[in-house]
Amino acid sequence: MPDHKNLDEKNRKAYSKKAILKIIYKDYYSRIFKQLSFNKKYPNLEIGSGGGNIKKIIPNCITTDQFIDSKIDRIENVYKLNFKNNSVSNVILLDVFHHLEFPRLALNEIKRVLVKKGRIVMIEPAMGLVPKIIYKIFHEEPLGFEFKIQWEKIPKKIPNLNQYFAAQSIPWRAFVKKEFNVKKEFKVKQIKLFSDFAYLASGGYSYPSFYPKIIYPLIKQIDNFLTIISSKFFSARMIVVLEKK
Repeated sequence: MPDHKNLDEKNRKAYSKKAILKIIYKDYYSRIFKQLSFNKKYPNLEIGSGGGNIKKIIPNCITTDQFIDSKIDRIENVYKLNFKNNSVSNVILLDVFHHLEFPRLALNEIKRVLVKKGRIVMIEPAMGLVPKIIYKIFHEEPLGFEFKIQWEKIPKKIPNLNQYFAAQSIPWRAFVKKEFNVKKEFKVKQIKLFSDFAYLASGGYSYPSFYPKIIYPLIKQIDNFLTIISSKFFSARMIVVLEKK
């Protein structure tokens, strides 16, 4: 089990030193921003905010994580949120869903705090053929295709923040392979797969970048082209938008 605090500090240091990561995450949050349901009465909420960089794109957003600091507003557990019923307009997840060992418990709690027609907007790994191989070789987290995910299980005890779980394929299995039925509580507004060699070739948080940031626009054009050709073959990322009924 990884040390969450050390891993968090490592990722923040990598983010601060790699200009290309700042550009990539700005693009992610811009994609998320376009999918939000706007309701000025209620705030947006990000679960697992990491470095708390979302506010540069989405200022009206409460940032949460396991550790409090100047960029994190409060500590929250997605399985037991300290928010009133119907008090949040959008819940944002960036690389969080694939850490949910109990997806139904998390979605029940998110549904509780969302206002009617409020949205869950998430960006997660996608398992296109080529990126899947890259994730398997270079990423420390398991793909988890063989994991027997108990999609509907509600554990007797609320998992605590220190309980670590990861399976990169969970979003793909849930929303592309349709192993997880969310249609009773949510309207599926969007499931979009997209190529993201801009991120894969950046080295992420663990490796040096394989390209200089000056050619990022070119890499993005290539990604757009590959998405058009075959999103399921080249897709490394997916954006999922669920709207509370």
